[in-house]
Amino acid sequence: MTGKLMEFLEELSRALIASGNSVTETERILRSIAGSLGVMVEVSVLPTMLIIKMGGDVSRMSLAAQSPGFIPLHQVTEIYRLIDDVKEGHVDPESALDKLVSIRRSPHRSGRLGMFSGYILLSVGIAFLIQPDLSLITYSSFLSLIAGFLIVMSYGNERLSLIMPVLASFTVSSVAFFMICEGLMTGNLSLLVPPLIYFIPGVTITTGMYELASQELVSGSSRVIYACMLLLLLLFGVLMGMQLNGFPQQEFTAIKITSSFIYSPYLGAVLFATGIYLFLSVRRSDFPWILLVLYTALLGQQIGNLIAGGLLGAFLGALSMTVTARGIEIAGKTSHFVTLYHVLIQESPPRLV
Repeated sequence: MTGKLMEFLEELSRALIASGNSVTETERILRSIAGSLGVMVEVSVLPTMLIIKMGGDVSRMSLAAQSPGFIPLHQVTEIYRLIDDVKEGHVDPESALDKLVSIRRSPHRSGRLGMFSGYILLSVGIAFLIQPDLSLITYSSFLSLIAGFLIVMSYGNERLSLIMPVLASFTVSSVAFFMICEGLMTGNLSLLVPPLIYFIPGVTITTGMYELASQELVSGSSRVIYACMLLLLLLFGVLMGMQLNGFPQQEFTAIKITSSFIYSPYLGAVLFATGIYLFLSVRRSDFPWILLVLYTALLGQQIGNLIAGGLLGAFLGALSMTVTARGIEIAGKTSHFVTLYHVLIQESPPRLV
């Protein structure tokens, strides 16, 4: 059993790292599985490497990396359910290994058309949340068509995904600045956030900071550096688009936003959650819990904004969504990682713009 358990833990660690899990959480899961089977194990996980020593005799070192793109969230849900089954003794390591491989090979539930539609919806939802003006929402939706097409075309292509942050930001910003120069569009810098939301590394920054707080200095610092690099690539693409059109920065940033809808955040949250459901391939049973966590974060953020401004709003939003997600996990509904993943995307734009 030791050999099959080793293979299962190795493959499981790769899946967890690829999904964006922290190394702290990955090590905890691997130890808990081995402990439930009565096996002593020593685990050291890095974003690109895994070392497992089992029973003092069997050891293995292998590579494990997070490829560009994302793992569909229905796979993540199934992986966490498989983890619970193994710890409870319902599935042996050999069967679990076969099932894990099958889960990783399962296709995106929505297909490319569903991904494209989902990205448009989540981008429009973000526009409602951060720029509740009808004209700006319309312009952002148009730009999201371009970004969504590029993202869907690069899905599954690792080489193309590597240059996509620069390519997408350059293409989107070039079109936006050209249309503004021609008088076909008006807006400010927040106009570019919804179309490029996929490339803003909110999840990576949060995971990296969590790992740094957990004394995982190598993993945490590497994630934060990687996130900063992505932001620089986005900035580089935007600056190239600005240079191409010779657009003066002051005219672009001086435009003020006037709110057109009182209930725009709540409508935006529904659109965003629906877009996430399609784009990230969420299981149908997980959608209500994702929506609950999203509204909890939104409510906590608004309460904090009313009391003391944006900083308290960010703190209360993060606190409320974390408590809610943990409660949902304790109730046995779905993993906190699945319900928090999308909110970390949604929480990042207002903090970066």
